[in-house]
Amino acid sequence: MLRKNELLEIKELLEEMNREILKNLDERIKSNDMSDQREIGDIFDDADLEQSREFNLLLTTRERQKLDQIESALAKIEKGEYGYCEDCDESIPVGRLKAMPFATLCVKCKSERESMEGTPSAYVEEKG
Repeated sequence: MLRKNELLEIKELLEEMNREILKNLDERIKSNDMSDQREIGDIFDDADLEQSREFNLLLTTRERQKLDQIESALAKIEKGEYGYCEDCDESIPVGRLKAMPFATLCVKCKSERESMEGTPSAYVEEKG
């Protein structure tokens, strides 16, 4: 069970992660808007620009998933349901929550899921 100060620390961490992702998305959107106004370049410039846009779309999808997980964790904090494994209902260790504050599984259950599903994603935590 998390102590009140630990819960507040994790809540602040989640809120900061949320702000940082939104800030990065905003900067990337502004950057793409400016690149749309550039003069017409050669075919290689166009190819580089398109590849960059595709990469940004992929990151945006990952970031949206992370935002959803952060919002879910914040909602669980408000409901008093935060910090419990979705599979075994045991408390998730504080160290894991500080490292990955939107975690929904304890290490044991996460490992079991990964072994059944294959390799884990680098940024996306488990979904319930």
